[in-house]
Amino acid sequence: MAVTKELEFIDAKSGKEFSEVARHKNQIEFINIAAHEMKIPLQTVLAYAELLSKEPEKSYLYVEPILRNAKMLQSITRNLLDLSRIENQSIRLNREIFELTELISSTVADVVPSISKNYPNLKIVKPTSRIFVNADKDKITQVLCNLLANAIKFTADGTISITAKKRITQNEVIVSVTDNGIGINQTIFPLLFSKFISTSPDGLGLGLFITKNIISAHGGRIWAQNNHNSKGATFSFILPIY
Repeated sequence: MAVTKELEFIDAKSGKEFSEVARHKNQIEFINIAAHEMKIPLQTVLAYAELLSKEPEKSYLYVEPILRNAKMLQSITRNLLDLSRIENQSIRLNREIFELTELISSTVADVVPSISKNYPNLKIVKPTSRIFVNADKDKITQVLCNLLANAIKFTADGTISITAKKRITQNEVIVSVTDNGIGINQTIFPLLFSKFISTSPDGLGLGLFITKNIISAHGGRIWAQNNHNSKGATFSFILPIY
């Protein structure tokens, strides 16, 4: 009996030590990623700010890249904070009742200026029917931004269509973002919603991972598929209807 208790104590201690090692490894990984991703936009902001201080009359040349890189830093910071909350299982929702279609329209309106400038041949189609949900408005906005950014990244021109359909019997709504871009690479399909997975050299590869966890926290689910009879892909998620 004494031997059994001693073995149990050793196993418990080993498990604790292993957990501490894993946590320490994750912390180092997190710090390295944060430092790497923030380095370039931070250096860019500092460089243009220095130029602006020396040549204020040329602000028209320097303000735009400062703003662009500052927004990039803001996005990286938000994603890293969300990753930290997800890893610590401390993600919190501030639920409220709001009109989902109106939120989709305002989210699209926010990205239209950059689309018009960088993707003049790209069109976004929005839903029109009124649907109310009980959810965290800011986090659903983040989900829509992530899915839109993902669709825009792989659709140089054409159409991105956003739909929202009620399923009354299930008391839920299905939101889909469909593009006619290059589609999803089959090799990453099994890991599509995992962290640090991306086929693009830009970004952390956290957008879809965070999106999945936000939807899961709402009691919904998310999935993706390549379009059967046309180019591109469709990302869909389910939310409970108010």
